[in-house]
Amino acid sequence: MKINNHKLPEHALSGQRQLTSFHFGQPGVGEKIYLQAGLHADELPGMLVLHYLKRLLSQAERRGEIQSEIIIVPIANPPGMAQVLLNSGIGRFDLISGRNFNRDFPDLAKLVQQRLEAATSSEKETTPQQIRRAMADALQDLPALSEVDALRQHLLMLACDADLVLDLHCDDRAILHLYADPAWRAAVGVLARFLHIDTVLLSQDSGGGSFDEACGLPWHRLAAHYPELAPACMAVTVELRGQQDVSHSLASADAERIYQYLQHRGAIAGVVPEVPQREVVMLPFSAGEIVNAPASGLLLLLRQPGEWVAKDEVVAEIIDPITDTVKAVRAKAGGIIYASRRAPFVTLGAEVMKIAGKTPYTGGGGLAS
Repeated sequence: MKINNHKLPEHALSGQRQLTSFHFGQPGVGEKIYLQAGLHADELPGMLVLHYLKRLLSQAERRGEIQSEIIIVPIANPPGMAQVLLNSGIGRFDLISGRNFNRDFPDLAKLVQQRLEAATSSEKETTPQQIRRAMADALQDLPALSEVDALRQHLLMLACDADLVLDLHCDDRAILHLYADPAWRAAVGVLARFLHIDTVLLSQDSGGGSFDEACGLPWHRLAAHYPELAPACMAVTVELRGQQDVSHSLASADAERIYQYLQHRGAIAGVVPEVPQREVVMLPFSAGEIVNAPASGLLLLLRQPGEWVAKDEVVAEIIDPITDTVKAVRAKAGGIIYASRRAPFVTLGAEVMKIAGKTPYTGGGGLAS
């Protein structure tokens, strides 16, 4: 295992931080696989999962079984980890800019287009290798205007040329689920089965410039100019249940499942495990719904993550203990509840739960993790 420390520009005097990555295998041998956790720095389950996965990979490395390049970044957001207020981490939003840490990643298609036109003018076709080199060069030349901008560049430089990207997140309270590009539907189904995930939300471009789409979406955009190109990076956001689901048993089991999936891909030698047999529901992200609170008060959930609900069904109640008003919270379109609020109090407009249905509708969707 090789450990690399990538220094970030000093945000304030005497406050320089670094991003640490762990490297297994050899560059250029087999596939390149990239895994990270903690881009939202208050989402901790993935960090513990990668702690256990590093152990498994180190053991495989000692046995000489690593057959691909595998990069692990267990804490993808050192600036966010430092954002602590009254002993609580505030890791989803940058307190300087107010922006979500998982937004505003550079548009690699836009950055490399001009480079590609100059570099491939005499070539009959554009290859994935040329694309990846152009991406790395463009990121290297991109000016970093802030510590968080530099962090985004470092993360993309580690991942932009990968064949597989797994970005580990979690929600407030949630079932296991993942977000993926529909172009990889079949392959994502295999990944979901290995990870014991039954719900997959499909979207090619949910908007906002999230990390997974910053890795995978450029291939679709560039294919408009280079029709011979096929998607070459399967980038997936994996939601590891809820923020409180941090335990040795869950993390070690999740790490083992990821390890078995990597064996299935041929990244690690050994007995290749069979694909688990389980039903995976693929749902369009555009059929998703964020249920918001119609009033402020005490929140009582009547339906829980993992349950299917009907259109207009009452899924929660909000009680005002001063007026004794009970306000019903209804699902607009219905579907499976895949995440919900944990705190039993809401203000007007606060997010109560997320529901994914089967049929897209006007106004459906919203930004993912």
